[in-house]
Amino acid sequence: MAAGSARRGGIALVVVLAVVAGLVVGGRALWNAARNATASNGCDFGSTNLTLSRAQNASTMVAVVIKRNLPERAAVLVLGAAMQESKLDNIPDGAGDRDSVGILQQRPSQGWGSAEQLASVAYATGKFLDAVVKVPNWQNDSLAAVIQTVQISADGSAYAKHEPQAQAVADALMGATAAGVTCRFDQPSVIATPAAVAAQLAKELPVHAPSTSGKTVSVSGASWATAAWFVGHASVLGIDEVRYSGQHWKRSKGWTADTQAGATAVTATLAG
Repeated sequence: MAAGSARRGGIALVVVLAVVAGLVVGGRALWNAARNATASNGCDFGSTNLTLSRAQNASTMVAVVIKRNLPERAAVLVLGAAMQESKLDNIPDGAGDRDSVGILQQRPSQGWGSAEQLASVAYATGKFLDAVVKVPNWQNDSLAAVIQTVQISADGSAYAKHEPQAQAVADALMGATAAGVTCRFDQPSVIATPAAVAAQLAKELPVHAPSTSGKTVSVSGASWATAAWFVGHASVLGIDEVRYSGQHWKRSKGWTADTQAGATAVTATLAG
């Protein structure tokens, strides 16, 4: 009887261990699947990766820099500040520290504007740039020193760690790096009209009046900055393809060579 009980106990132990192992393997498989599904959506700026919403916010911020005809250093500064303050998320009123609002966590009580105004990424960026250009030697001083002068953070040194990533994102969105941003996402559920895409682009960037034909928006005389804007906003506007200067971006493939993509205009095609 003792031997039989021992055998049964051994078999039961093996069964339990097998079940536990199965749960571990199954759990790991589920975790990897979830992680891969999450990783499938996002934007790459070289080795720097951003979520779709953060990339869109970054694109809007850099567009303000371009529209004001400021040098790329201004884009690196505002992106570096936002990366530290909010990770490039547009934090709503009441969700930040004290009365801080928005992507740069600016405070209405300190004269940055109303909470409603600061909820606009473009407005918040503009207010930051207004202050930056008043800082002596802002184009050449260290990133952390300039941002700290504007933001007056508890630890101004923390901004410095974001400079490499901010530089990579600025290079792509300012057009210094050709085909510098690529985004991937599932089939969009909302697709803007070509007219709406053209209107938003013309509002954010200083471009020639975009033209539309069918599902395509074309911007003559534009540059890689315009192509990057299209890619950065693709997920929220339903843009499926962008062509410019021998390169062709597709939501499912990223950038590939395309001899039919001309250099005289940037074109964006909406999903069907």
